Order: sequence, then structure tokens, then C-alpha cells
Amino acid sequence: MKIAISTINDYGNYGNRLQNYALQTVIESLGYDVVTIRNMTIPDNGMGLKRKVRKQLGENSKLTLFLKKLLSLFSHTKQLNYHREISFLNFTKINIKESDFKIDEETKMFDFDKKFDCYVIGSDQVWNYSFPRFSKFDFVEYSNKPKISYAASFGVNDIPDHLRDFYRTGLNGIDYISVREKSGKKIVSDLTGAKATVVLDPTLLLSNENWQEISTKKSYTEKFIVVYFLDEISKDDFSYIQKFAERNNYVIKRMFSREDEELWESGPDEFINLFSQAEAVFTDSFHAVAFSIIFNKYFEVFERNFKGPSMNSRIDTLLDDLDLADRWHSKSGNAKSIDYAKTMELLDIRKKESLSFLENSLKGVESQING
Repeated sequence: MKIAISTINDYGNYGNRLQNYALQTVIESLGYDVVTIRNMTIPDNGMGLKRKVRKQLGENSKLTLFLKKLLSLFSHTKQLNYHREISFLNFTKINIKESDFKIDEETKMFDFDKKFDCYVIGSDQVWNYSFPRFSKFDFVEYSNKPKISYAASFGVNDIPDHLRDFYRTGLNGIDYISVREKSGKKIVSDLTGAKATVVLDPTLLLSNENWQEISTKKSYTEKFIVVYFLDEISKDDFSYIQKFAERNNYVIKRMFSREDEELWESGPDEFINLFSQAEAVFTDSFHAVAFSIIFNKYFEVFERNFKGPSMNSRIDTLLDDLDLADRWHSKSGNAKSIDYAKTMELLDIRKKESLSFLENSLKGVESQING
């Protein structure tokens, strides 16, 4: 059976690239052929000249990358960004099987649909309406083939009234629905009456040994902690982290921060490597929490400094499932260690449940196809 993954294609987001790889790997382990569709949809809302030119040439065409490299010669920041993008593209090329075609808001012909027997939508925040890239394509409305959502995330707790019919139509076209957080299950139920299954993010379905296979395996001599914030870190929070590092004589390594230029340029394979060797992790990121758990690291998770709708539901669901709700940062500190023997027992239970949903859904699709 030939399966197409429909997800977010973000060549600059660690969690996105790693969840895509993980879902592909798990589906392949069940005996299926998998390809990820390159969905480059960005609604035309008066985009600037630079975006229009890139769209005409192709987001990651050789000519686009050449122009980026040329521009990088005149700006240190652009040079860093160019090297970072190349790292992500190289990781994707080596580890993720992407389609040789792409779709975007101008796509009218969907002949590729003939090649696939089934679509798996997810994981990541594929159904987050606040993302400019979000469209009807994220429900694979262009196909009448069977559809499964695996750990698909809305990223928010509620859907605005003016979008409820749009979501209802999209969700009703999916044969087997699973989501990544409890709030997503409620959204599906409220909109359609259907019962969605809450499953693990695909990154948590692979073992630390699986992840080590695709890490850079770069060795660090000093003991260090990873600080990985998607939004700006407050002075108070960073001061707290600095004191933790000083008390324990740890070096601070900041990911997703241009203050650490070498790490800014690193790809998802080095993300895995850093988390595997870190002494502790401080973050506001869901996937940083996931990889902290995978590698059994001490971690604290902070509220995101974000003005839009809260995206904490996916973290809350994961921490509640694994009895780790106390990992939210408190100003009084989180000195308590983590009982990873207990955590991994709970994780193993959730892994079996999540894999069972995916395996049974795919078998159900096979039964549909074979009559």
C-alpha cells in the first residue's frame, strides 16, 4: 500500500523535521511505502516582492539557493540563515522521502492522487488556523481516497465561529481521526460528534537508540545544558537558568538563538545529538520536552512569551500522560529529580496504544481497498 504523508514542510523548524522523519519511519516499519507531499501553500495576501520572486523560482530551487548565497555575502545574519537552511535541507534530503511534485494555492490538477492508496495527515500543528500556510489542503480535500490523521494538532483550544463550518467539513472527510492533545479531541467531538483518539507525537514512538542512529554523534568534552526557546526568553527566566548552570558548573548552549552562531547553523541531526548529551534542558518547546523525555534528561518547561492563542495544551497533555505535570517552571525552582523508571513505564503504555491506533487504522484502510 502506498501512503502519502500530508504535514507542514518547514525547513527551519527542528520539531517539524523530526516528527516528519519519525512518522515516516514508523509507517515504514509497519510494511508500507511512504512519501511526504511537499505542500508549499501560502495564501496570496499581498506578499512582498521577495516572497513572490522565491515563489516563482521555487522555495528551495538551485537558483533560489544561489541567490540566497549571493545575498549572504553582504550580510553576516543572512550568511548564518543560509547555512542554517542548507543544514535543514541536507537533513531532509538524506532522511525524508519527499514527493517530486509540490502543491500550493494555485494547484488545480491533482493527478498524483492516482499514485496513492491512503493519506496520513499529521503530525505537528497542521490544523492551526493562525498559521498563514493553513488551508483546505491540510484536510486533503482534493482526494476521495481513505484518510487517517495521526497526532494532528490544532495548536489552540478553540476554533472561532467563522471557521467552524470549514473545520467541520474537513474533519468529516477523514476516516480515522487521532489528535495530539485532549483539547483537540474535544474540538473534534464538538464539531462533528466523532470520537478522536489522543495519541503520542510520532517522535516519542522511536527509542533513543533509533534517534542516535541519525544524530551527528559530535562529542563534547564540557558538561552543558540546552536552552531552547521558540519565543524571547525573559530576563528573569534567563537569570534563573544562568544561576542553575553556575551552581552546577555547566556551560550554557543556546539553540535557536543567533547568540550561539555555530548552533544556529546546525540541523536536526545536531539537535538530537545535543539533547542526548545535555545535563539538563530549559525550554518553552513541545519537541524539546519530547526529546528531553526520550533521553531521560532533567528539564523545566516555561510559558511561551507569545501574544497569540496559547499552545500549551499539547505540552499539558504529554506531561499529564506521563505524570510529569510538575515540570512546569516555578519561580521557587524545580529541584525535584525525575523518576524516569516510572516515566518510561507510562510512556511504553502510551506507545503501545498509539501504535495500535495507527496499525489498526491502516489495516482498516486495506480492508476498504480490498473490499
